[in-house]
Amino acid sequence: MLGVLVYIIYLFLGILLADIMFDKKRPLLKFWAGLVVGTVLLMWSNVPFSFIFGFTIVSHVLGLLSSIAIYALLFFFKSKRSEDFHIKSYISFFKSRWFVPLEKSEKSFLIIISGLMVYSLICLLNHTIYEFEGAIWTGQCTYGDMNMHLGFITSIATQGKFPPEYSILPGMKLNYPFLCDSVSSSLYLFGSSLRTAYILPMLVAFFSVFAGFWFTAASILRKTRKTIVAFMLFFLNGGFGLIYFLDNLGNNNKNLTRIFTNFYETPTNLVNKGTSYTNIRWTNTIVDMMLPQRATLFGWMVLFFVLYLLYNAVFEDKKEYFIPAGIFAGLIPMIHTHSYFACGLVAIGWIIVTVIKERFSKEIIKSWLMFGVPALLISLPQLLIWTFDAALGNESFVRFMFNWVNETDNWLWFWVKNVGVCFILLPLAFLNTSRKNKLMYSGALVIFIIGEFFVFQPNPYDNNKLFLIWYAFTAILVAEFMVNAYNKMKGIKGRQVIAGFMIFLCINAAVLTMAREIISGFRPYSYQLYGKDHVDAAEYIIENTEKDATFLSHNNHNNAIASLTGRNIFCGAGTFLYFHGVGYQERESMLNGFFTNVNTFEQYKDVYGIDYVYVSSYEKSNYKGIILDHLEQNYEKVFAQGEVAIYKVR
Repeated sequence: MLGVLVYIIYLFLGILLADIMFDKKRPLLKFWAGLVVGTVLLMWSNVPFSFIFGFTIVSHVLGLLSSIAIYALLFFFKSKRSEDFHIKSYISFFKSRWFVPLEKSEKSFLIIISGLMVYSLICLLNHTIYEFEGAIWTGQCTYGDMNMHLGFITSIATQGKFPPEYSILPGMKLNYPFLCDSVSSSLYLFGSSLRTAYILPMLVAFFSVFAGFWFTAASILRKTRKTIVAFMLFFLNGGFGLIYFLDNLGNNNKNLTRIFTNFYETPTNLVNKGTSYTNIRWTNTIVDMMLPQRATLFGWMVLFFVLYLLYNAVFEDKKEYFIPAGIFAGLIPMIHTHSYFACGLVAIGWIIVTVIKERFSKEIIKSWLMFGVPALLISLPQLLIWTFDAALGNESFVRFMFNWVNETDNWLWFWVKNVGVCFILLPLAFLNTSRKNKLMYSGALVIFIIGEFFVFQPNPYDNNKLFLIWYAFTAILVAEFMVNAYNKMKGIKGRQVIAGFMIFLCINAAVLTMAREIISGFRPYSYQLYGKDHVDAAEYIIENTEKDATFLSHNNHNNAIASLTGRNIFCGAGTFLYFHGVGYQERESMLNGFFTNVNTFEQYKDVYGIDYVYVSSYEKSNYKGIILDHLEQNYEKVFAQGEVAIYKVR
């Protein structure tokens, strides 16, 4: 409960700060901005103190006091600028600005977002540490990455090291953008359950991403109907993947129903298998990005806030937004590196067109410096301490790769069938939009061009995180064109039918994918992450072992020790470590010797600080001839239940 209270305090602080930043804006916008600011404060305020005191309650208390001091300082300067400032008049004015009737556009937003928020909440609840008969289950999209995120959350809070290290590769600095997880570590540190700590910040982030896109699109489009369509196109995105499930439907209806039963065979995610050249790689925004990928979710939360500020600064002449946009942009790298990169690419596009348009005037250069200087100065230490350490000298990170992940189709057909209607209508939408919107779209074009020629991580799939920001601006332009076209058809019979058909083409893939995902979280369709014996073993480990203890176990991705206890394991899953550019292969190659050779085990267990050996069905099925007799005869068996045994070897 204390962890939730701490988070609420930060959110309230964020709302107070947003009231200062956007004093003339509507309450709903300030509420959204406050959630973003408050969450970012919780992520960042403890960091300077954590370098000194570790990731501890002390560093968090100091961070909270610093956050309060920031608000007090800004409030003081604001009051000094007002000659007739009084506390009573401020409180009265505060109430009059916040408690106002909703406008029609705000009601539309809340109605639309309520459905997606309910959907997101259900998925979070039935995908996250969902217990059934003592085991823990999850849905399709979280079967992989959630294990890693749980491990980061528990190990950061439990071990308290800062900068944090990989609990799945002890001694190696954690170069992953971990603030998306440390925000939950903070709640966990203050006593919240792991499930609550995982879900609550994500729920806030879901709302913030939905609202961030809405307010950014509304700033550009200025019409509620167009904003609604853009919102639908972005979050219910998908192409023509359904065609691969309609083939031979008359003779085999399972080709369609497999969407709801098979693992990752959906209209938005259907990769080539054998001779089946489907090549559908355009994933759904909500269930393939926001739900499983916490870094993307929290990165977008801040990114859309920055894009809102930056768009209004550049194209609506609200130059006071340049500095806050730069500050928050600079805070993104250790939340989500791809979002920082996307922000930079958009800024480059906008810098080019505005500087040329203004003929290199001192005023425009000064404005961009107000954004660029804080964005670079704040981000540079993060990049030097964490990001560059993993990326520099690793050829698998930044490399030339034309045509992204298109393996079997020609360029045009790949994008048409993956993105669908939006890609087809984009040229018409671009030609028919205003000059200002054409300039605005320059940032999106920079992202698309760079993403088509280069990849920036070992996994090319991750360029999706860039392309979807290109697509956000694309959805805005196409929505404007679609609504304008519909309005011009006034008086034509059947325009509602045409509009309905277009909506079906745009969202059918997303609806089916989202239906599949929510179903996958319920029994009997869900996936077991940790069996009952492993869950009970994890509880024993939490209660009876040192917080920095190291376990020798198999490196399965769903390792209960790594995910649930916050303790170290000798070597974690390559499916995580490889894509972070971490050299884990030497340790992985030693696992078999550790488990099957007494001499190897005795020679190296102290060298690598092995405290416990964990033996379960995973170890027995992957290492033939485990030295069980040696462990039984020489070491204490401290836990034994079902398929799990734990030996203390130090």
